[in-house]
Amino acid sequence: MSSGNWRDEYLSEAEFRAWHGCLRLTTSMLRALDQALRAAHAISVTEFDVLITLFNAPKDRLRMSELSQQVLLTASGMTQLATRLEREGLVSRAVDADDRRSFFVTLTPAGHARLREARPTHNEVVRSRLTRRLDADQLRTLGSLWEAVAAAEPESTP
Repeated sequence: MSSGNWRDEYLSEAEFRAWHGCLRLTTSMLRALDQALRAAHAISVTEFDVLITLFNAPKDRLRMSELSQQVLLTASGMTQLATRLEREGLVSRAVDADDRRSFFVTLTPAGHARLREARPTHNEVVRSRLTRRLDADQLRTLGSLWEAVAAAEPESTP
């Protein structure tokens, strides 16, 4: 499908730099976080994301559907990950008494402990690869830019 304008086929230099920088940073950060967390704590970056998301949820628990949306996993991917984390004793799952079709995932004491152990590793990777490379004004500006992008994001993505 062509828009009729060949210029629409290419990003401008500014668009490319913004997109490519975001992509490179995200890819390298996730790779570094995953390697560091696996090596030091035997959890993946996605598993850490589930644990920290539950930690920040009311009563350390969320419905499976809410959790999968927040950590950007499909329902089946979240089910597989929750099963693995439950086997390791890091989360527990229970049927929602009000809606027997839904499950709650709850962070367990062992999950709290693993998160507490892993958080310094996570934070060190973030600081060494991002926040220490920027001065205070740049850091505030970057935070504001990401908030502006997120605020303009549509409710659902195609």
